[in-house]
Amino acid sequence: MNKLKKVGLTALATTLVASSAYAGEMSVSGSASLNYSGLSTASDTNPWTMGDSVTFSGGGDLDNGMTVNVSYELDGGNYDDYSMKLGLGDGNGTVTFSGNSVNAGGVDAVKDIIPTAYTAVYENTNAVDNGLATTSGRNTTSMWGYANSFGSLDVSLGYNAKNSTASTDDGAESSIGLTWNDALMDGLTLVAGRFDDSNIAENNTYGVKYTAGGLTAAYQLTDVDYETSSSNDQEAVHMGVSFAVNENLSVSAGRQSVEITTTATDEVNTGMSASYTMGSITVGAAP
Repeated sequence: MNKLKKVGLTALATTLVASSAYAGEMSVSGSASLNYSGLSTASDTNPWTMGDSVTFSGGGDLDNGMTVNVSYELDGGNYDDYSMKLGLGDGNGTVTFSGNSVNAGGVDAVKDIIPTAYTAVYENTNAVDNGLATTSGRNTTSMWGYANSFGSLDVSLGYNAKNSTASTDDGAESSIGLTWNDALMDGLTLVAGRFDDSNIAENNTYGVKYTAGGLTAAYQLTDVDYETSSSNDQEAVHMGVSFAVNENLSVSAGRQSVEITTTATDEVNTGMSASYTMGSITVGAAP
């Protein structure tokens, strides 16, 4: 299996730009980011890259007590992620519309609860993120979402009129993510999620996470069931642990095993990562 090694250096920086537009103001934020990543079989690829995105965001209060927030990302000279959020006020939750490439809500809230100091193990060792509740594909363009909390239960919903392939008239996507915080005891979190990708696949995930002091451990099961019998159904087990050594240094280790129906052997991703923060600078590595 190809082994990806990744190192990153990020320095946060924010500049406020004043605006006279009604009740809100716009700000622009970005970071000085330098990354190293390389595959052993891709030696002709330069492993060094630099971040090239900035985000414009703004918002304001409406006369009826609601709030509006909007965000646009300029990435590599092109508009990338952008979305709008409407806060309904008085504990009624938030509605999000994703113009492009933003998770508006749903199963993404719970698809991966495994703690990591820097990056997930499936991003370290494989270019394809198998074994997640969105592996079958998810369309975030023109997507609606809703999120609210009811006591210790967080609910996140997602809907898109067209699925990731938009291949059928009945191609809507729908998903839900449920998070029960401090379930049964302090520090224990239970999650469940479902993503129905129309006639493409059904994705289900369940997980448990426990935090005590600087230690966090989690375990998650995910099933991806494609509608066609010839497709690659997946059953994944993902587990990991992280530890905050101090307020600056964190380390983690994780393992993900994915059983794919049409392959002879399971995909197994394992790895460790660490991150160290010095003021506004963060250095991370995943060997």
